[in-house]
Amino acid sequence: MIQKVRFFHLISPMHLYNASLLFGMVIVLLVITIYCYLWVKKRRFFSKARISDKLDDCIGAILIEDATAPEVELLIAEIKALLINPLNKQFAIDLLINTKKNLLGQAAQNIVNLYERLDLKAESIRKFNSLIWHQRAGGIYELYMMNQRDMQSPIAQHTNSPNETVRVEAQVATLGFSGFNGLAFLNDLTYSMTEWQQIKLLEQLHLTSVGELRDLPQWIQSSNQDVVLFALKLADSYQQLGVHKEVASCMAKESEKIRYQAIQTLGRIAGEGTRELFRMRYDAETRNNKMAMLKQIAVIGDVEDLPFLERVATQEKYEDLKIQAVRAIATCCPEREEILWDLKSSGTVAESIVQQIEFEFGK
Repeated sequence: MIQKVRFFHLISPMHLYNASLLFGMVIVLLVITIYCYLWVKKRRFFSKARISDKLDDCIGAILIEDATAPEVELLIAEIKALLINPLNKQFAIDLLINTKKNLLGQAAQNIVNLYERLDLKAESIRKFNSLIWHQRAGGIYELYMMNQRDMQSPIAQHTNSPNETVRVEAQVATLGFSGFNGLAFLNDLTYSMTEWQQIKLLEQLHLTSVGELRDLPQWIQSSNQDVVLFALKLADSYQQLGVHKEVASCMAKESEKIRYQAIQTLGRIAGEGTRELFRMRYDAETRNNKMAMLKQIAVIGDVEDLPFLERVATQEKYEDLKIQAVRAIATCCPEREEILWDLKSSGTVAESIVQQIEFEFGK
């Protein structure tokens, strides 16, 4: 007869007691942790609310009254007392930056003065001098946004930083301080520039007064392909007709991306020989770049391009390129109706393609 195994033969009451005690301690510890977390969060919330209220009052008083009025001095003293904690300092800096973004002229300068009077610049410089990359990048951003021009030279030293985030923030700040003169960092740039970085730099330049691009030919011929690409975009955006020769030389580059941007830029600064260059390079180009050429010819072309466009329309193997060639014919040739009729009648170009272009042009 098989004896039944009793539960307490496997687990003693002492084991259950110890396990219950352990779980109880874990639950108590968990409750204490949650309480402390909520208490700290609540304290931070009310601390931020006090700082926000005081800053709002101080900013309002500065914008309405004299910045040296006794009321303003008292508010500044009260705010300083709340900014002992580094987290509170960061919160105050972020508030001031967001406020300054919505102001112009003297009102914006008043926010900068308040930032300095609250000794927050020292916090931004501390972050700027940090060895931790994200703190350094944050410090650069804050010093630039608060227009601390005395930090322009130290910030410019990081425009070729190994860290991408630090490098971009320093480049944007340098352009913000110096405008087009700040582009001098391109002369020594050894690191890459992503599409996002280039867009950000171009946006920053659009906020400044247009200046000279004396080194543009040098940048177009740089050994750094990203610098070349960015320089081509600069020539395009600011229609630099004087670098046509340098841009045309980029059509021989190995990089398809550079050749594509060169096509776009040449269309923008088209001069004598541009269309001929497109016609000569067409057969050796990629499908994407061929399309870019045809689109540019549609804008800058004339009747001299007709034989070339007809050849593409009849012999090109890709349907979309045939369509674009016929579209270019219709765009740049005054007698397009007659030419389209001849193409359709001869049967050398599919009737559906010609009909599509005729529909686009409202025939």
